[in-house]
Amino acid sequence: MRIRVFRAGVAALAAALLLAGPAAAPAPADDPALIPVHVGVLPNDDMMSVIYAQQTGMFKKAGLDVTLEKSTSGVAIAAAVIGGSFDIGKSSITPIFDAHEKGIPFVLIAPAAIYESKNPYGGMLVDASASVTGGKDLAGKYVGVNSLGDIGQVAINGWAEKSGGDPAALKYVEIPMPATPAALDQGRVQAGEMVFPPLARALATNKYTLIPVFNSIAPAFLFSVWFTTKDYAAKHPDVVKTFARVVAEAATYTNAHHAETAPILAAFSGIPVDTIEHMPRVTNGTAVMASEIQPVIDAAAKYGNVKHAFPAAEIIDPNIAK
Repeated sequence: MRIRVFRAGVAALAAALLLAGPAAAPAPADDPALIPVHVGVLPNDDMMSVIYAQQTGMFKKAGLDVTLEKSTSGVAIAAAVIGGSFDIGKSSITPIFDAHEKGIPFVLIAPAAIYESKNPYGGMLVDASASVTGGKDLAGKYVGVNSLGDIGQVAINGWAEKSGGDPAALKYVEIPMPATPAALDQGRVQAGEMVFPPLARALATNKYTLIPVFNSIAPAFLFSVWFTTKDYAAKHPDVVKTFARVVAEAATYTNAHHAETAPILAAFSGIPVDTIEHMPRVTNGTAVMASEIQPVIDAAAKYGNVKHAFPAAEIIDPNIAK
């Protein structure tokens, strides 16, 4: 579900930022009355509100000619946002913290996914036959995460501590989420981070159990975000505010119409519609609120994923702050 700027990638982006000039001005739209906005994405459920807004003409009605461009990685999206090829990108939230710490001037302009403990969209997968009830059961064991230092590791560390274990005793390795079940079967890891839709296929086998470790961060928090650079936001405040407003309006609809939006997501993402119809769907956010970000910052700082906590307001574009 998430777009990641890997920690090594963030360091490379910091160097690239020194060489990059100001964001490129938007190219002329086919309709001169529309403002072109190029958006970089990895296609998953957390972008449902934006897909819907684009395909139903909501953005155009608001004056924006939004183009959604699929990318290969979060690093590529972040680099393109810095360079001006993309005006806006989508990312899981913790890489934005890392970028902020390294002086990369990203700001959040709209929410993508909200994690809610009442409807866990992901967590930590373990073998159903294993006895894993707390962090102590994984002491000295290998745990797979999609990206070292990302939100999955933060959540698992929090769960380990709150369930009586020592986060420092866990050994983390990077494993792509779709490869986690095979890694468990082969004994290469004893647990692994997964989210839907790949999680749906794993749970359908009845071979595995999901532990909702993201609950350790907060009952609800901002999981992934739409972001841009401070320079773009300062030069195009009306675009940013309009984008955020339309995303909120679209999310209000998509959150209440999962059946109707499943075929749209399937067509754009390539995820089978049957998988989408039988998995928990993401709640798309309607506003960027510091109260839904600060718990993640604090947890990331506590477990060493960033050096220091900081006020969430520092990474929110003031034009859309709630």
